Order: sequence, then C-alpha cells, then structure tokens
Amino acid sequence: MLDVLCRVEAVLSEMLEGPGWNSLYVDYHPPIVERVWREWSEGHRVYLHRIHPCEKQEALFHPHPWPSAMRVLSSAYEMAVGYGKEMPPVAARIILTAHSAYEMVDMDSWHSVRPIDGPSLSLMVTGPPWNRPSPKSKKPLNPLPDEQKEEIIAFFREYYATVEPCH
Repeated sequence: MLDVLCRVEAVLSEMLEGPGWNSLYVDYHPPIVERVWREWSEGHRVYLHRIHPCEKQEALFHPHPWPSAMRVLSSAYEMAVGYGKEMPPVAARIILTAHSAYEMVDMDSWHSVRPIDGPSLSLMVTGPPWNRPSPKSKKPLNPLPDEQKEEIIAFFREYYATVEPCH
C-alpha cells in the first residue's frame, strides 16, 4: 500500500483542484476526526484527516476493514499497535512525526492514534474492503461545514505544492 500512497501523492495536487470530495465529522469515539475523502481508482479511496488530541486511554484501538497506508503531514501522534483476530493487547507504542509513513496490510492488524501536540493532519489511502468488521458509529455521521472542509483541502494544497511525493 505504500506504493499506492506514493501514486496518490504524485497526483494529489491535481485531485485537490477537482470535484468529488466528501466529508464527515467522525465523533462517535475519541479521537475526533475531521475527514475529507473521495473515491480514486481500482477500488481505492483517498482520505484527508485532521485528528484531534485525546487522552491515551480514550484513543480507539481498532482494525481497519481494508488495507491502508498513511502519511503524517503535521504534528505528531502516538500509535499503539497490536495483532489478532479479536482485540489483542498493545504490543508496541510508536511516536510518528511529520513526514512519517506506514501501512497496515493484514486484516488482523490493530492500532490507535493519538495526536500529542495539537491536531495532526494525515493522508490515508485505502484499498478494496476485506470481509472484516470494524468499529462504526451507531448514529449517522454529519458532513463537515463547508468552511472546515475547505480549510482541510487548503492545507493539503499548500503542503503538496511545496513537498515532493514519497519524500
């Protein structure tokens, strides 16, 4: 998935100028995530995230329902990692700083993220879904106000105007 992340980064500036971006305010469990997303190609999605700080014990420890790759663009976050079909113990805690990238390519991988010095912005790319349950909101999630959505897109435009893909 890191190769897919690099392919997305190579065309992201162009994608950010076009239509098709959706948004969600993901507030059913800490950390709160402001999400802007769109479909890409071959069953992939591109997500622009602004993740807000929370307490260590609050961060949602979860598997993903699809393979994914992420790049942290601003701030830093602590990531807890585990592995198992059911909720595993935390096996490691890692601090990821701006420009870090990682992938989760096994359906039994678990993680949590917790920004530690303010909101963290990150890019995530996902592949076609697995047949894997993952946490979901019990209530419908709302889209972001247009101003917040545009603020996030503007950050990514500025970032990718000055940074080489796959740095």
